[in-house]
Amino acid sequence: MDMTFRIESAGGVASTVQLGRHQLLFDQPRSAGGDGRGPSPLAVFAAAAGACVHYYVAAFLRQRELATDGLAVEVVASKAEEGPARLHSFSLRVELPEGVPEKYRPAIERVAKQCPVHGTLAHSPALDIEVVAPVAA
Repeated sequence: MDMTFRIESAGGVASTVQLGRHQLLFDQPRSAGGDGRGPSPLAVFAAAAGACVHYYVAAFLRQRELATDGLAVEVVASKAEEGPARLHSFSLRVELPEGVPEKYRPAIERVAKQCPVHGTLAHSPALDIEVVAPVAA
């Protein structure tokens, strides 16, 4: 299943994207030439990994009628200091709610790794960038 998004300028270096009923605004901090009107795309990318893992673990808990209140995922993403601009490491810590039996922890770890963002990071996808001239009206 393909997903297609159109990212458009929102003034300065900011951009917006419509995802169904939701519109996201991306920007950079003032120190990087932005106005700080929204999170950076890189921050959202890293947070998306945590949100994806959260979803998979929450679904696992709900299927077993276990509480999801208190479930949290902490993401630490580190930028590479050398080479191409990128994140060079991710660390995700799943904090389970109280009352989740110990016997489920190995299965929860397996489920967390089924998140498509995890799979994408673990197995780099093909990435193409094409630059085109504006279409004449």
